[in-house]
Amino acid sequence: MSRVEYLRRSLDNKKIRRDKKPNLSLFDLPRMENEPLPIRKARALELMLREAPIHIYPMELIVGSSFRENPSIDDPSIREVPPELMSGESYISFGKNLKEIGYSDETYHPVLQSIDRYGCSETWGFFPHYATPREIAEAQKFGLDENSNPGHMQAGNARVIEYGWAGLKRMAERGLGEVDAGGELGHRQSVFLKSVIISLEAAQSFALRYAELADDMSMTEEEPNRRLELQKISEICRNLTTRAPSTWWEALQIYWFNHLISKTQGAHQLGRFDQYMWPVLKKQLETGDITTEKAQELLECLWIKFSTLTDYTMDNLQNLILGGQTPSGEDATNLLSYMCMEATDKLETLDPKWSIRVHRRSTDEFLTRAAGLVKKGRSEPGIFNDEIVIEALQKAGVPIEDARDYTNDGCSEILVQGKSNPWAFEGKVKLLKCLEKVSRRLREYDSFEDLMNALKTEISIAVSLAISSTNLIQKNVPNISPNPWISASVEGCIEKKMDVTEGGATYNYSTITATGVADTADSLAALKKLVYEEKRVGRGDLLEALAADFVGYERLRQMLLNKAPKFGNDDDYVDMLAAELVEYTSREVTKHRNPRGGSYTLGLFTYGEYIGHGIVTGATPDGRRAGQGISPNFSPCPGRDRKGPYATMLSTAKVDQSLTASGTALDIMLHPTSLTGPDGVNKLVSLLRTFNKLGGIEVQFNIVNGDTLRAAQLEPEKYKNITVRLWGLPAYFTRLPKEFQDHIIARTEHVL
Repeated sequence: MSRVEYLRRSLDNKKIRRDKKPNLSLFDLPRMENEPLPIRKARALELMLREAPIHIYPMELIVGSSFRENPSIDDPSIREVPPELMSGESYISFGKNLKEIGYSDETYHPVLQSIDRYGCSETWGFFPHYATPREIAEAQKFGLDENSNPGHMQAGNARVIEYGWAGLKRMAERGLGEVDAGGELGHRQSVFLKSVIISLEAAQSFALRYAELADDMSMTEEEPNRRLELQKISEICRNLTTRAPSTWWEALQIYWFNHLISKTQGAHQLGRFDQYMWPVLKKQLETGDITTEKAQELLECLWIKFSTLTDYTMDNLQNLILGGQTPSGEDATNLLSYMCMEATDKLETLDPKWSIRVHRRSTDEFLTRAAGLVKKGRSEPGIFNDEIVIEALQKAGVPIEDARDYTNDGCSEILVQGKSNPWAFEGKVKLLKCLEKVSRRLREYDSFEDLMNALKTEISIAVSLAISSTNLIQKNVPNISPNPWISASVEGCIEKKMDVTEGGATYNYSTITATGVADTADSLAALKKLVYEEKRVGRGDLLEALAADFVGYERLRQMLLNKAPKFGNDDDYVDMLAAELVEYTSREVTKHRNPRGGSYTLGLFTYGEYIGHGIVTGATPDGRRAGQGISPNFSPCPGRDRKGPYATMLSTAKVDQSLTASGTALDIMLHPTSLTGPDGVNKLVSLLRTFNKLGGIEVQFNIVNGDTLRAAQLEPEKYKNITVRLWGLPAYFTRLPKEFQDHIIARTEHVL
C-alpha cells in the first residue's frame, strides 16, 4: 500500500471525543493586565501555541493537527476529534431564534440585539482568556467577545510563502525602527508592530516544537526510511523558523502550519494556491531537485491534512481557486493547476474545496480537465468568470493588476488576494422581506409604479440599517479582538503600521449581500400582471390569502405560481424587474462607507440564509407559503426554471453583474444523463464558455438525480458518499439538515 493510500484510509481511523476546554488565561502570567490589548491578544496566541498538544502520525510527511485533535491513548494511530458541527444547522436555529425573540420582521441583518459572541468560534482551537472584564462588557453591547473574528478574512498566503515568518518579522522590525513612539499615533503603531512580531515569533516557536518532536521520534524509530523522514521533517521545521521556504516540501509545511493558526483567527481560505506556490515548485523541478511524482505525493499529503478538518464541519471555508489570469493579463494556468485537480480526483475528498477561474483565452485542456471532474459530481466547484469579475472590481476602485489577482473567499465572495478584508458575511438585506412588508399595504397602491416606489424606499431603509449595524460591529472589533496574526501577512498592514481590523489592508471595502432576488422579482411580476394589468386578482383577495398563508385560497395560489412569468426562463417581463431591483440596491449600497475608510459593494449570494431568511418570511405574492425556503444565491426559485440551463443563464445575464463586485452565484442542477457518453464533457465545456460570454460572475452545478437524493433520505447509510453543492461548498448530502436536503430536491433537474 502506498503512503497516500495509507493516509487516505487513515482518515476514517477516528473516534469522537468531547474534549474539555483548557482553562488558559493570560492573566496567570505576571503583569499582563498592564499590557495594551493588541499585545495581550498576541501573547494569548503565543500561549495557545505553546500549550497546544503536538503529535506526528505514522507515515505522514506534512505534520501538524488541529488544536482540538489528539491521538488516542490506546492507539496513537487513531485520531480523536470533537463532534461534527452540522453544516446549515446554524442558519435554521438563528432563523427560529429571531422569531422567538421578536425580531422576525426585520428586513436586514445583523440585528445587534439578536447576536451574541459574534464571530467567536472554538471549532479550531480554544483561545486563551486575554481581555479585561471592562473590555468584555463593552464588547458584549455589540454582540462581540474575546477572539471575535467576523468578516470572512483571508490570510496573506502569498506573502508567507515569499518571505516566510522570518521575513515578515524583519519587515515589522524595520517598521518599528521608523516609529516615533512619543506621540499617540506612534505609540499605537509601536504596539501594533510589537504584537505582529510576538505573533510571528509564536509561530516560529510552534514549528520548533515540531522539529524537536520529530527529532525525538527519530531517535527511537526502528525503520530506517521512516527515521530519515523524521529527521527531514525536523530539518524542515527548523528551517521555517529562520527563513522563507526554499523547497516544495518546506512551502507545503509552512503553508499548513500557517493555515492551522489562521483558522483560529478567522481566516480559512487558500486563495490562488496554484499561483503563489508555483514559483517554489517550478524552481525545484527545473533544477531536478524534485520529481513530479514526489511533488504530487507531497501535495496529496497536504490534501489529506485538509481533509482531517472535514470531520469538524463541512462548512470549513477551505477553498482554493485555480487558473485565471496573472496580474499582467496572461493565462495563469500551470502544472500545479493540474496537479491540484489530480489530487482532488484521486483522493475523492471534499477538502480542500476547489474553484476555477475562466476567461476567454482559457485553454480547452484546462476546461476539459475541470469539466471532467465536475461531471463526476463528487467535488462540485464554483466556476468564476474573469472578465466580469475584473470589470466589477475596477468599478469598485481596484486597479486592473490587483483585480486580475482576485480570488474567492470560503464560498462565492470576491476579494483581492492577500490585500483586502471585505467583511462579506455580516451585512445582509432581505429583499423578499422588504416586499412582504410593502405587500401588507397593498390597498394603498393604486398603480404598480406606486408599489415599486414603496418597495425601493423599504430597500433603502434596509440597506441603511444593515450598514449601520455592520459599521458598529466593525468599529468595535479592534477594541476587543485586534488581529495581529492575520495583519502580519495581509499586505498593507505592516506598511501602514495598522491592524487589519482598523483598516490596515490595502483594500478595505465591505459587503452587503442581498437575498431573495428571484422570489422578489417573481412576486413583482405576479402583482404587476395579475393584480394591476389583467386585474384577475383583487388586492383585497390577495391580502386575505397572504394573511391566511393561502389556506382556503389554493386556486389563487396556483394562479400566482403558474400564470405569471418566473425568473430563470429568459422572459424579459420578470427578468427586467430583477435587473431593476439589483441596480437600485447596488446604488443604495455604494452610497455608504465603513469605519475603515472603505466603500460598500453588493453581493448576490445567500450562504445558508435561503433557509434561514425563509423561516422568518411570511407568505408572498409569488405563491410561496410562509416559512418556506427562498431562492438560493442569484438563482431561480426551486422548480420554477423550466426552459433549460441556457435560458436560466440568459435571465441572469440581463442583470448587470459588474454592479456586484462582491460576487454572485448561479446554481444549476443537471441530470447525470445530460453528461453521459463521449460528448458529455464537451457539452459542459460549451456551457462554461457560454456563461463566460454572457457575463455571469459565478456558476455552480449539482450533477445529481432527484430520485437518488430521495432514496438517500430514506437509507442514508447506503448513500453516505453522495455530495451536493450547497450555497458555496460541496457537502455530503446525508449529513445535511432535512430542510437543506428538501430544498435541493425541489430544484429543476435540467438536461442538455
